[in-house]
This record gives sequence, C-alpha cells and structure tokens, in this order.
Amino acid sequence: MKALKVPKPKAEEVRKFAEKIGAKDKSRKIRVEGDYVIIPIKDGFEDKFDFEVVEDKSPVFKGNKSFKEIVEKIAGFYPKYADFKRIGDLAIIKLPKELMEFKYKIAEEIFRNYKVRAIWLDRGKKGMLRKPEMELLIGEGSETIHTENNCKFKLDVTKVMFSLGNQFEKMRVAKLVEDGEIVLDMFAGIGYFSIPVAKHSKAKRIYAIEINWDAYTYLLENIKLNNVKNIIPVLGDSKQVTPEDFADRVIMGHIFAEDFIPTAIKAIRDEGVIHYHESTPVKVIDRPIRRIKYYAEKMGASVEIIGFRKVKNYAPNVYHVVVDAKLRKSC
Repeated sequence: MKALKVPKPKAEEVRKFAEKIGAKDKSRKIRVEGDYVIIPIKDGFEDKFDFEVVEDKSPVFKGNKSFKEIVEKIAGFYPKYADFKRIGDLAIIKLPKELMEFKYKIAEEIFRNYKVRAIWLDRGKKGMLRKPEMELLIGEGSETIHTENNCKFKLDVTKVMFSLGNQFEKMRVAKLVEDGEIVLDMFAGIGYFSIPVAKHSKAKRIYAIEINWDAYTYLLENIKLNNVKNIIPVLGDSKQVTPEDFADRVIMGHIFAEDFIPTAIKAIRDEGVIHYHESTPVKVIDRPIRRIKYYAEKMGASVEIIGFRKVKNYAPNVYHVVVDAKLRKSC
C-alpha cells in the first residue's frame, strides 16, 4: 500500500490534488509522523506527484485497527523494530524476539482487520542470494502479483525477496536514464530496477543479469507481464558474464557487492554512471564513496560523485545507501 510523505505546509494542497485526480485511498486515514503528513494513495498514481512515495507500514483503515494498535492490544507494548508490509494480497510481518510468543495471536488479528490471503513471518535472509526464511502463520499461498509505479511483479515470497523500501529509488533511477542509453542491471532479481527502467524511460536496451534460478524465472515472467521489449535477461554470475565497454549506466542494487565494483567499471564504455548500493554503519557512512574512488583510481578511471542518498534504515545505526558515481576511463 502506497502513501505520500509530504511536509506539513504542503499537505492540504497535496490532499486536495490527490482527491481531485482520484488518487487518494479513502479506505485509509491520513496521519502525521513528525514533520510530515502521510497521505494514502492508490496503486498506479505514484508518478503523479513530486513528493516521496513510501510504503504505508502502519496503515490505519477506517473502522479497522492499525498494525501498531494490534500489537499493543495483544502484547501491551510496541517495540521499535516490529514491521508490517503488504506484497500483493499477502502480508509479511517482522517481529523482534520479545513478540514471538504472540505471533499467532497477532496474525489472527491482522487477518481479521486486513484483506489478505495469508500472513507470513519474515525470519530474515540467507547468503549472497538473499533467500528469504519465511514461516506461514495463517492463510494459504505464497505466490502473488505486487503492483507499484505502474509495474507488476510476480513472485513467491518464500523464494525471492522483495523490498518495498526501495520503490522511490527504483523510480529515481528510471527517471535519470536518458533516451537511447544501454543499461546494465547487475543483480536484477525479478526485475526490481529493470522493469521500472523499461516502463518509465526510453532506454535502448537493459541487460538484466541474475544468478538465482527462482528469481530469474520470475524475471522472465515479469518481462511478459509488463509487456516490455527492451530487457535482455541473462542467467549467470555478473563477474563471469558481464561484457566490457558497453554500458552507459550500471545499477548495482545488491547491498553486499563491493567485489563487483571492478566488473561494473569495466562494463562502462568511455564514460558512464554507476549506482552503487551498500549497507553502511553510520560511523563509516562515507565508506561506499571511498570504495568507488579506490577502485576507480586503481583501474585508471576518473570519478565524480554526483549523488549520495540514504535509501532506508537497514538495521540499528546501519543505513542502506546509494552512491551515484560518474566515471571516465583514460584513453
């Protein structure tokens, strides 16, 4: 479920516009979070606004209880790292240790308050392939179709991950792609970045590389589902199958991919842009920038940092960040 995160002074103006174009989701309540107002909107209207689109993690339905209210009612408290999200018609929850004894009661209450087919407990991800560890709490089914930014993603939540916190970043990159660019998506997954780029830009070609067979299978399905013609799917390890000197832009959407930076630099033609993602402790927040600069210098390329932003919180005092680096190779 999507929402706009709008500074308070702009909230009333945005609310009226959202209602005028039919974008406001009237089944959920508007609420305030600090200096921002969270305005719920319907899927498919994300690109109609110039404000950040976020996943509504604590939706308050009219006549229903929010996830926070449900947890507080059952457990008597609401810990900081409890989390709720909807992917298609499924609900995924994360619970810290102190809530595990209440997991089934919480799931039953969510099931009564939300229109979902099943509720899964997210127990984390395993390995470089980021395979989800999921536990079914109530309901049935693990495959669904999730829609965001006018893109459809078919997936099985027990086989592949899907991060709702990246949706603003996906559209940000798609809007940066210039007409006729050749784009390399080094860790394509089910098409997290490749599909939005194909749908919302005029890229000439998008090479989508994925090593996980399950994710690759859904990538193929999502290319058909979205009726995009310029994505070239590649099954394999990016280190082994990436050509050199061909791309105008490289997307490195995996947060543990330092070892792949040299491959990304080699893939860039004379000059181009790399979007490098990393999980970074606050104490060394500039580490991703230093890594890009180190490898560029080592490989004889000049580099200009043209962007650096926090994508989302990854863990306590750890951020998921992205560096936009423009590289020029020596002649």
